[in-house]
Amino acid sequence: MEITVKLIKENKDGSADAEVNFDQEGWEVLVQWGLVAMLTKAVSEYAIRPDGDTPVITGRPKRKKKKEEVDMDGRC
Repeated sequence: MEITVKLIKENKDGSADAEVNFDQEGWEVLVQWGLVAMLTKAVSEYAIRPDGDTPVITGRPKRKKKKEEVDMDGRC
């Protein structure tokens, strides 16, 4: 597995531009750990609050119905 990071430029705001090179195995590891990190964060954000049994999110957002398109004659 090969993953290399080459610093290109440090920016004034503390961020940096970098070049990342990796082989197939390195790419698979990066994707796997990225998914693990996202799932771990999601579990902690949507966990039950310590003060009771109220979940942080209580339901799914409702989908808005699309308005029917009307043509020039006023028909749908």
